Amino acid sequence: MKFRNLMLKSIPYILSVLGGLVVYIVSVDTISDQNLNGLISNIAASLLAIPLIFILYDYVNWKMSNTLNEKMAESLIFDVNSIVLKALKILRHVLMPKQALSWQMIEKMARMRAREIRKSAKITDADIAAFKSCKKELNELSYKLVRSGILSDQQIQMVISITKELAHIVNEWEYKGNTVEVSKYIENLLDAIDDWFDSVERQAVKSHQQFQLTIGQESGKASKKI
Repeated sequence: MKFRNLMLKSIPYILSVLGGLVVYIVSVDTISDQNLNGLISNIAASLLAIPLIFILYDYVNWKMSNTLNEKMAESLIFDVNSIVLKALKILRHVLMPKQALSWQMIEKMARMRAREIRKSAKITDADIAAFKSCKKELNELSYKLVRSGILSDQQIQMVISITKELAHIVNEWEYKGNTVEVSKYIENLLDAIDDWFDSVERQAVKSHQQFQLTIGQESGKASKKI
């Protein structure tokens, strides 16, 4: 499909070049009047130059569009990472309240399964309210992600999966109070976050500004306790 579109878009340029060549050849071989010959030669030159001008314009426009898309993608991924890191801070409070936030601790949480989560989890209404806030932010951001068309469909699906699991946790807690099901949804949430980190490269998340600030704050608190 892309090759077909390229060919269709190239037809006007090809016709213009061919037209310029035909006009030039005809004028050289058949017209003896120098003034008329010069006029037709200028027309032929214009027909040859027009495609080049448009090709250069399309190339510059494509480069600028690519740069803009890259910047927008970075911004959107930064926003998703910020919300995901908020969710991880809540999960740390629920599952490992005595441990300072670190990448090793996040990896450890990601490996937890529902049975272990059920034994460790200490959920409060404040935690559920914080989950609900993350869910709302991701819902609003998901609309922007779909409209932009910049991130891949797979990445958008991952963000929607994180949002869905947050919604399941909130609804299960508020309407049923079933801690067994909540544990399963927390496991699913951790898996969805893990998949998201894989899609955006873990090193990029580690260097994320909010993550670095949070690590600094946690380290500061730990130092004060000592």
